[in-house]
Amino acid sequence: MNITFNIGDVYTLQERITKKWFAFQIIQLDEQRSVNDANVVFIDLDYWNERKPMADDLKNMHALYLNHHFWDNEVNVCRAGSRWFPSKAEFIGNIPVLYFEECKSVCGKWPVGLQQRLTEKWQQLPKNQVTAYKQALYEWKKNESLLFADEEVRRSLWRVNDKMLDAIEDYRELDKLQGLSRVETTRYRPQLIPFLERRWLIRELSWAHCGQKVLDLRNTHVEKLEVTDPDVEEIHLPQGILNVTLKGNLSAHLRIYAHDDGYSLALEVELQNDHLPNVGLPKLMKLVLQNIKNLDLATILPLYPNLIWLGLSGHPGIISNVSSVKQLKELETLLINDLFGFSADEFPSPADLTNLQWLWLQSVPAEAGKVIKRLYKNKIQDLLVHKLRSDEWLQENMNNPLRHWDGSEFIPKSKYNKAVALWKDTRHKILEAAKEPNTFPETILSIGSDYIEGFNKLDHRSQFIETEEREDIYNAFESILDEVEKKIDRQSLLNIMDEKREW
Repeated sequence: MNITFNIGDVYTLQERITKKWFAFQIIQLDEQRSVNDANVVFIDLDYWNERKPMADDLKNMHALYLNHHFWDNEVNVCRAGSRWFPSKAEFIGNIPVLYFEECKSVCGKWPVGLQQRLTEKWQQLPKNQVTAYKQALYEWKKNESLLFADEEVRRSLWRVNDKMLDAIEDYRELDKLQGLSRVETTRYRPQLIPFLERRWLIRELSWAHCGQKVLDLRNTHVEKLEVTDPDVEEIHLPQGILNVTLKGNLSAHLRIYAHDDGYSLALEVELQNDHLPNVGLPKLMKLVLQNIKNLDLATILPLYPNLIWLGLSGHPGIISNVSSVKQLKELETLLINDLFGFSADEFPSPADLTNLQWLWLQSVPAEAGKVIKRLYKNKIQDLLVHKLRSDEWLQENMNNPLRHWDGSEFIPKSKYNKAVALWKDTRHKILEAAKEPNTFPETILSIGSDYIEGFNKLDHRSQFIETEEREDIYNAFESILDEVEKKIDRQSLLNIMDEKREW
C-alpha cells in the first residue's frame, strides 16, 4: 500500500462497535513522507455520526478535546507508525491544521474511533458522579486523605478489596470514595451488585467465589470483569462491557449472555486441562487462550467462528491443526506465544487469511518461524517473528519458568543465564531439603533468603528487575513449592523474602 500524506489531510473510518464514522487529521510528517517508513502525527477530530462525512463537512470539524477519565480538556496528539495505516480509511480532503502541538508520545497505532466513542459515553454519565470523580482525581495530586471505616485512606483511592469491604456494614460508606473504579473480592457479598448498579464509574470487577449460580450484572456499568468460580453457571453482562476473563475451573454448564451475542466483547480464558469452554457468544470478536498445554485449534472454529482477534499462549505448550485457523475468514490479528508442534507447511498462507493485518509469533519453532516470516514479509501491515526456538532449546527449557526472559531486549543474556542457574540451584536445594522433614521448615527459610539475595546481586550493578520481572521471580519460586508435597506457610515465607529484596 503506497500512500503519500500531506499535512492537513483528513481521513475517515467507521468505528467497529457503534458503526459510527469518525475523522482524524494529519498534522505533522517526517522527511520521508511515505506510508512505508514515515512517522506521522495525527489528531482526532470531533466528527461522530452514522453518516459518512463528505468534503462539505470539513468546514464544521474541529479538534476533539478530551475530558473523559484522566483527560482534562486536552487534544490527543499522537505519533503512529504509519505502516499500520488502516486500509479502509477514506480520504475526505485537505484543510488547514485544526490544532498543533509538538508530539511527546508514540501510540504506535492509527485511531479506531475509541476516543470519540468514549467521549460520547462520558457525556451520558450522571453529571454529579462525573464531577465527584474529577474532583477525586484533582485531590490525588494534593495527596489528601479521609476517614473510611475508622481508617485514614487517600481521598482519590481507586480500588477496594476484601479487607476494606469486610470493614464496612453499609456500602454507602463507599460513596466517600468518588474516585473508585475497581472492586476486588473473593466471597459472596449481597450488597455489591446493587452498589455497582448505582455507581457508573466503577469499570472493573474481579470476583472469585461469588456464591451465586447466576451472576446478573446487566444493570451495572462494568467494562472489565474477571470471574473465578466453578459454581457459576450463568453470567449476564451489561451492554457496555468490553472484556471478560475466566480463571480457574469452570462449570461445565457455564453460559455467558451478552449484547449482540458478544460481538463487541473480548474473552480471555486461562485454560484448565486444555478444556475450551463453550459459553455461547457465537459473534465473539476477540479470544485469548492462556495456559495452553496441548490444544487442537480445530475446536475453536465451531464455537467462535467470527473472531477478528485470536491470541494463543502456552506455558509452553503444543498446538495441532494450525491449518484450521484459515477458516476464520474475518481474522485480522493473530498472536502465538510459547507454542510448538507445528510446521510452516501447516501454517495458513497470506492467501488463506486475506483480512490478516497483524501477525506476531514469539517463542515458536525456529524452522517454521523462519519460513512464515519470509511468506508474510511485505504482505501484511505488521509482522513480528522473534525468539525462535530450536528443538534442543525446547527440551532444555520446557520446565524453566524464566524461559521467556531468553531473548528479551531488557535482560542481558548473561543475567538470564545466571538467573536460570540460580533458579535451578534453588529448586535442587528445596527438593533435597524436603527429604529431611525435621529440618525442612527452617531450611526452606534459608534457601528462600539465599534466592532473593542472589537476585539482589544480579540487579546490583545494572538494574533490570521491574514489576514484571519481580512477579516472574516470585512465580518461579512458587513453581518449586508446588512440587513439594509438604505443608508450607507460603505467605510467611514470601513476606520474609519480600523484606530482603532490594528491587
